[in-house]
This record gives sequence, C-alpha cells and structure tokens, in this order.
Amino acid sequence: MIYSQRSDGLGTRVLSAIYAQIFSEQVGVPMGLIWTPLGWPFGVRDTPLMHPNNIFELFGDLAFFRDGQGNGHGRIVLHEEPVSTELLSLYEHRYELFALSQAELAQVSSMGKGVNYDFPGPLFRFMTEDADAPAKVARIAGTINWNAHILGTVAAIDETFRLENCLSVHVRRGDIVEMLFRSDLADLIDGGMTQILQRYTPLQAYFDAVDRHRRGGIVVCTEDDGVVERFQHRYGAHRIASCSARDLSENQRAAVDLILLSKSRRIVAPVLSFFSQCAAAIGNTRIRNTAWHLKDTTTEITALVRRAESARSEQVLAVMYAAAYRISEQNDLNLASYYRGLGTTSDAALFEQAMA
Repeated sequence: MIYSQRSDGLGTRVLSAIYAQIFSEQVGVPMGLIWTPLGWPFGVRDTPLMHPNNIFELFGDLAFFRDGQGNGHGRIVLHEEPVSTELLSLYEHRYELFALSQAELAQVSSMGKGVNYDFPGPLFRFMTEDADAPAKVARIAGTINWNAHILGTVAAIDETFRLENCLSVHVRRGDIVEMLFRSDLADLIDGGMTQILQRYTPLQAYFDAVDRHRRGGIVVCTEDDGVVERFQHRYGAHRIASCSARDLSENQRAAVDLILLSKSRRIVAPVLSFFSQCAAAIGNTRIRNTAWHLKDTTTEITALVRRAESARSEQVLAVMYAAAYRISEQNDLNLASYYRGLGTTSDAALFEQAMA
C-alpha cells in the first residue's frame, strides 16, 4: 500500500498526495492518505487548521480524489494525534530507490506496512524523466474531492474576475506573526526565525511587482484582512479578488487561496513559499519569487515585536538579527555588520548563542 502522510500545511499535503496518486497509477499499487493534526512548524497546538476533526470542511467525504464517473480514490485515514506509522519514507530513502524500475518499486510498495510518499515532487528516475508530469499533476489536481462550498466560492470569484487573466500575490502574515510570539526561543534559533525571514516579504515588494501589471484583476491571498485593504486602497477595490470577506472557515480559506493561486495567470510569492510552489505546480502556473528585501523585512518585524511589548521582545529580536546576519552572509546582501550591531545592542548573549 502507498500512503501520503505529511504533518505540515495544506499545499504540501495536497501536492504530495497528487504525486502519490501518480506513483500509484504507475506502479499499480493503491494509495491512501494519513491525515494528522498540524505538527510543523509549531508542534501540535490548539488550531483548527488541518485538524482531522475538520476534515469535511475541506473534502466532500473521505475520498481524497473523485474521478469523472464519481469513483473515489485515495482513502483518507484520520488520526487525531500524531502517529508513527512505521511506513517506509520514500523521501528519506530516495537515493537508494531512485534508479529502481516501476516493477521493483511496485514490489517495495507492496511489502511490510507500506510506503509513505512524503514529498511534493517526483522522487524516482522514471518520474523525473516523464515529460507529461505537469499535465498529470494538473489532471489529478482537477479530481480533488473539495468541499462543495470551496468549489462554489472559487467559481463565484472566477465568474467576476476571470482568474486566468489575473495576477496573484501570496502575502504571508498571520501564521508568521504567530510563530514570532508563540514559538519557543529554541525553535526560533533552530531554523524557525530563518523560515520567518524567508516568508515575510514587505508589501512594497509586492506593490513593485504588481505595478507592472496594469490591467486585469489582482488576486490577494493572505491571512491578514488588513493586507487586502492596503491592496484595495492602492489599486481600487474593483480590481482586487480575495476570499477574505466570504463565509469560510480557516481551512476553507486556505483551500480557496490555494486554488485561486493555481488558476491565476502568474503568481508573485515570497522568497520561499512551499504553498505558492504547490499552487504553481497544481495549476502549471508561472511563479516569480520576490528578491530579498531583508532590511525592510526586519524593520517591519521589529516594529511588530516592539508593539507587542512582550517580556521576551529583545530576545526574539536578538534571534532575528542572528538569522538575518547569516542570511546576509549566505546571499551576499552586505548587511552582516549592520545586523551584528543590532544584535549586540538587543540581547548580546543570546545573539552570540544564536550565531553559534
């Protein structure tokens, strides 16, 4: 049996499941999904996002795919707590398995407790050499058994804005801010702050990209309604497509945003965004990641942290300055001395610890 099990966000879960279904069709072994609570990057916490109890907010039933004849594929197996399935991770063993034939991989997939296709992309040579892979991804994405309310919302937006003519922007805010204030300092030091800086892009960077798109609608996908208002103020409410004012749960809003991005003409995304990359793959849509705007990013985040007046504000900033120092060095941004100066004036000891 082939399974797809991810513990992170919707985009990577969906795209991994699509590739698992492609793999399933190619090796002739059935697939399913193991759906557990959100476990990354926060650790399991009190959130409705991706929680098994809310699965029917996202899908019509426990079949992840339904073909044109109504047949279900990819049975969803729910676990209300994170589970260790003892499945063979195909991603972790990709170097050992990469060159195997379809027949050999079919045998591997039929042995033991099964395998976990746990990566949102092709893992094996015969998959990477498949010129039809983008078309297969789009075909299977079109059979996802989305909840009817999600599909109705997308159809209503498409009818007004004609999504294939729209530029879309993915502006990460809500979950990033939550990471800043709720993550342990150790988690922020251990890669969490770097992820924040990769995903938090100042609005001006999006405006610069959108300003060159002089006609047509602009799809704004974000968790922050204030961001939508800023775009409406700059470009006019008549040009801004968004699901922010619609009656959707958090899960449904994420799904609608994923579909809107995938159906647009082009996506403008943060420096790093798996959600946007998954949407681009699902829709075979062009994507353009913004360049680094590190100084503006850290300035905006500094203002957010200081407005919160938290007892650990200077500690969070010290960790951020250390992460920014490393990013500057790795990307030749010539800001390393700037961030060292800020780090030593915030919490110098923690800055040095984070640097180490």
